[in-house]
Amino acid sequence: MRFFSLAILFLLVACQGEVGIKVHHIKGRTMGTTYNIKFVAPAEYDAKGLQLKVDQRLKEVNMSMSTYIPESEISKVNQSKANEKIKISQDFNTVLSHALDLAVKTEGVFDPTIGPLVNLWGFGPKGERIVPSDEKITETRQFVGYEKVTLEKSVVTKSLDKVYIDLSASAKGYGVDQITKLLRENGLRNTMVEIGGEVRAEGKSAKRPWKIGVEIPSPDPAKMGVLKVVQVEGFALATSGSYRNYFKYGDKSYSHTINYQTGKPVDHTLLSVSVISDNCMDADAKATALMAMGDKKGYEFATKNGIKAYFVFKDPTGQKLFDQKFTPGFESVVK
Repeated sequence: MRFFSLAILFLLVACQGEVGIKVHHIKGRTMGTTYNIKFVAPAEYDAKGLQLKVDQRLKEVNMSMSTYIPESEISKVNQSKANEKIKISQDFNTVLSHALDLAVKTEGVFDPTIGPLVNLWGFGPKGERIVPSDEKITETRQFVGYEKVTLEKSVVTKSLDKVYIDLSASAKGYGVDQITKLLRENGLRNTMVEIGGEVRAEGKSAKRPWKIGVEIPSPDPAKMGVLKVVQVEGFALATSGSYRNYFKYGDKSYSHTINYQTGKPVDHTLLSVSVISDNCMDADAKATALMAMGDKKGYEFATKNGIKAYFVFKDPTGQKLFDQKFTPGFESVVK
């Protein structure tokens, strides 16, 4: 699977706590992006040994749900025939089950079978970023629809050969959750895990809370910076945005977020949306769903369903680069 860091910046590199204790930092690559892990432990803690465990666990998650690996579980499902029953792992089952449930709740706005349209626009594996014809979009849309996938007791069945599952909107967050669990199992209680911009933190950084910066949504590196600082303690934060992963054709920009109803990239004023949840898989998926809905519908859905979210969108007056608003519960963690 290939992901892009969207809107999370680390603010705290390390800080000293009690004598002999420090904030360790290990980093690497996974899922087509980078990971950063910070944890508080004795200075002599075997960080290299821990990183080997981290890399192994991330490899397992990747082999389960990466559409970029032909031998992965998800690739085998995508290559399967209609009505063929395939037994899947607990990792795959957990993420797919959550994705299908959210698809129902959003009435298909969030849809793990959106893959054929994502690939058509060139945002998937081996994709060429082009604007397809309306005829091709119509043809491809017939293979999209979460109701075309059945999941029962870890067995997946597709109703059509060409149904293609893509869990990139939540598998990265799931990876964050699994590494957080791994750190906890290794006796670490003060941790922060980030993969491609999605974050989950527990405890504190030495004596202070972990703090994450949500960046200014701009494709121009010169205009990037910290927009808001979020104090993360005991929850996850994920951001979805339209300002990084896109392409331009003529005078128009095309986002990687696809509208399932039109089969085309979303066309609205929303630049990014950040979501807080108990786990990163949920935050990751809901941020994508709200991004697909847009500013108004996304805000209404988030408020109605008690989702803690932070919306950044183009200023309708045109007087400034962007505007912003929070749903109840998010603003309390912004410092």
